[in-house]
Amino acid sequence: MDSGSGTVDQPLSEAASVLVLARGSSDAEREGCAGFLTEQGVSDSKAICVTVSESPDSRLSLWQQHLDDEMPEEAIIVDAGSELPANSQAAASGAFPSLTLDTLPSTVEPIDIGAAVSRHLGRLEQADAPLLLCLHSLTGLLESWERDRVIALVTALNRQCAEMDVSGHHHMDPEAHTEETIEMFRPLYDVVYEYLPDHGWTVTASKDAEEMPTFRDTVAPPGGVKKGDPEEPETIPIPYSFDQVLELISAPRRRSLLYHLKDRSDAEVPLDDLVDRVYEREKAIPARATPKSRDEVGVSLAHNHLPRLDDLGILSYETAANTVEYYPNPALESVIQYVERLELG
Repeated sequence: MDSGSGTVDQPLSEAASVLVLARGSSDAEREGCAGFLTEQGVSDSKAICVTVSESPDSRLSLWQQHLDDEMPEEAIIVDAGSELPANSQAAASGAFPSLTLDTLPSTVEPIDIGAAVSRHLGRLEQADAPLLLCLHSLTGLLESWERDRVIALVTALNRQCAEMDVSGHHHMDPEAHTEETIEMFRPLYDVVYEYLPDHGWTVTASKDAEEMPTFRDTVAPPGGVKKGDPEEPETIPIPYSFDQVLELISAPRRRSLLYHLKDRSDAEVPLDDLVDRVYEREKAIPARATPKSRDEVGVSLAHNHLPRLDDLGILSYETAANTVEYYPNPALESVIQYVERLELG
């Protein structure tokens, strides 16, 4: 990951998914939302806004306030649980060339939100205009549904945005969540924009996958690892950045996953079996916090650690078949083995 400070008008490049971390209803959050729309040329675009805890009128008024005359060519507001009146003064003002209010029933579920967005994107895709998606907010979703269900919705929306060339951004109030929760969502996005009161906007963007080195390309190490043989050095070089290696082993659960994978004799393993093994390993490590449940371990592996390791070329995670194929790598495993000895003895 590359990090740097800047403002929300920095180019979003090819990002299909952006996580906006800013205090809810703050000026920074509102300006950030408008900034993303402006950056993407909103006046020539078709925009969908999913609102969970604010009224449709509130979101539309925000756009009017910050976008001036640069309104979307067509706007769709999906009301997914505000429980507020569906009528909109902003809609009645005539400021929007074309506006649709789609109010979902009070019994709405995450899958219904995903279906509604897919339906509108499918129709707008034929319009030959840039498509924008705003979800406000993940905090509202997490107040109503379990974390794993929200993660599943986010994963589906981001995948669809990537496939359809849609520029999407999702809002999240960092003050309303634990750091653990926030860290589970960060890897789901191409770019994270985080507003820090003392520093402004901090931008964290994924590197271009084509330019990223991969452990899969690691060459066979020179010599060996035999202890005491000067002709066979114990240190094995890895053609990868030192910072990336540190990041790789920084997460306790990811370490448990790698400890297990390096010791397996068979390359392919069912996801359920992998979840069981990591769950049992974590429960057996006294210095670690006991995992909340097997399901919690499964969610973090499936939506965080496995996709990240897949991107690095360490393994292949097949979501359709729910299988993981690990690529043995002596250079990487020498590091993992050393860390395992330090942590577990």
